Amino acid sequence: MSAIGEAFRTKLLSYATVSAIVGQRMYPDALVQRATLPAIIYYTVSTQREHSIAGLQKLAHARIQLDCYATTRTAASALSKAIRETGIDAYRGVTSGYTFCGVEFDSGDEYLQEPPDDGNQEHRYIVSFDCLVHYKEP
Repeated sequence: MSAIGEAFRTKLLSYATVSAIVGQRMYPDALVQRATLPAIIYYTVSTQREHSIAGLQKLAHARIQLDCYATTRTAASALSKAIRETGIDAYRGVTSGYTFCGVEFDSGDEYLQEPPDDGNQEHRYIVSFDCLVHYKEP
């Protein structure tokens, strides 16, 4: 889990359209065992920090992958759409000490499916996409 990932989670869950669907079920790295769906997994794929002749700057860019889990393809797609329609891509402000300078939805949706596991008979449907988060570190 990264600190910017946690700040991104905090901001994303502040949108009523997302929290109405998942509550607080947005987890770093992996679903908890027997997680209630729908839920979101997030993880920081990479972070690039800006440098100048004076050295390391506070501006950074993180690629954060979001995986939207649900029990149907339609529900997973609806969660993905709800995230995209929050307006987070227009957000400029401070959350958890990080100054957000912009968010881009960098990739199109990738549709996946997981077979039943841990004795459960339900398939899990996943819509996965990347966000580029531009921010200033505290």
